[in-house]
Amino acid sequence: MKNGILLATLVFSCALFLASEPSQAADAAKGQEVYDTYCALCHGPTGLGDGVGAAALDPKPRDLSSAAILEGYTDEYLVNVITNGGMAVDKSPAMPPWGGVVSPEDIENVVAHIRQNLCKCEYKK
Repeated sequence: MKNGILLATLVFSCALFLASEPSQAADAAKGQEVYDTYCALCHGPTGLGDGVGAAALDPKPRDLSSAAILEGYTDEYLVNVITNGGMAVDKSPAMPPWGGVVSPEDIENVVAHIRQNLCKCEYKK
């Protein structure tokens, strides 16, 4: 009986420990690779919205280097825009949905790149 209780306690403790482990953080370096491949064409290499593809767009792509703008958006919102496109959030239909092309993990990596390297900002309530 004691062994059963001890075993149950040990299993429960291990389950709590594993459940409390933080998920892997997004990889901004990998995000930059994905950004350079799919996003820089319009948003530009530094996120200013001045990529070579931007010349033909109206409205112009969002300036992703602007902390004043990006601080107002949660990471979840940015993931949604990248995944589902601009029309999904009542923004420009010129922003395509990348969810069918880019993996969810890489979309989170792109958001990390935007936060750490382009706007150098976090969401502010």
